[in-house]
Amino acid sequence: MADGRWFQLNRKLHRDGGYLLCVGTALYALSGLAVNHIEDWNPNLRAEQRPLALGPLPGGADLGRLEAEVVRRAALDPHEVKGRHRAGPDAFVVFLSNGGEAKVQLSTGTGTLRRLHPRPLLFEANVLHLNHLKGAWTWVADAYALGLFYLAMSGLFMLKGRPGLLGRGKWLAGFGAAVPLGFVAWYHWTR
Repeated sequence: MADGRWFQLNRKLHRDGGYLLCVGTALYALSGLAVNHIEDWNPNLRAEQRPLALGPLPGGADLGRLEAEVVRRAALDPHEVKGRHRAGPDAFVVFLSNGGEAKVQLSTGTGTLRRLHPRPLLFEANVLHLNHLKGAWTWVADAYALGLFYLAMSGLFMLKGRPGLLGRGKWLAGFGAAVPLGFVAWYHWTR
């Protein structure tokens, strides 16, 4: 194949591959940003908290009766309840599905109701990116990774001459390689 035709074919395949993978790449980038800062926030769920004022609760009551009273007074769905815990002589916690909980001080009936809700789009992007689906999605994710590899490699050969890989491209590609390699070396050196 003539040199010019190869570059033209490479550009067309690179362009079409970019169209094919653009939404997945955007979702993975968004998810990557979110999970990179997992120590600062929960990238999957947002917490909603509101105060509770249930009135004094019977401190000597058995745990089942106490749970039922908190559920009734706080207007909780009994099917949401996943457990309970006497956290102290005056503290009681009802655990709810999805990590929520109702914490109550028995003597006053005051406390907090905390519920967790999926973050729109981020929750789903993280499910895909972190491969929580497993099964068939693993094959799709592997094909996607190979597609990204192809885009990275074919991108090196998009242009000829001075703007291409043998011109300024070698410096940009070298710098792009030096950054992760430098951090890997620093990681091993500081361990």
